[in-house]
Amino acid sequence: MELFIQLLPILFYCLSGALDAFMDTIKDHYTISIFQNMNQQFWNPTFSWRNKYINGDPKQGHKKLSLGLFSINFPDALTDAWHIGKALREGCIIIALTIALLITFSYGAPYVALYIIGLSVLRNQSFNLFYNHLLIK
Repeated sequence: MELFIQLLPILFYCLSGALDAFMDTIKDHYTISIFQNMNQQFWNPTFSWRNKYINGDPKQGHKKLSLGLFSINFPDALTDAWHIGKALREGCIIIALTIALLITFSYGAPYVALYIIGLSVLRNQSFNLFYNHLLIK
């Protein structure tokens, strides 16, 4: 179990790199990505950013979510693939770094710094694998 807990930060931080690659791929290379034949209104950020607005029109304001007596803006994080990827990426970063700090805290600052650097190197490798190989046709 201890090994599993120690692997969690690596898993989540590498996943954040893959999600970052996903976001950059659909933003910068949608037409040559594995997502090119999917619903552009959801997957292609060139168009999907409008999903958070009423009728896709920023002048009409944000879509609303009714909560009984009041309403709030519908969460942008749920409106399209790019925003969902961003929300998941941020969650993975928070989880990875929180667990990493809890695991390494008792070892002292130099060890924590080396651990975070190691995580960053692995995250970069994960990003490169997905961005340059797995998400492009």
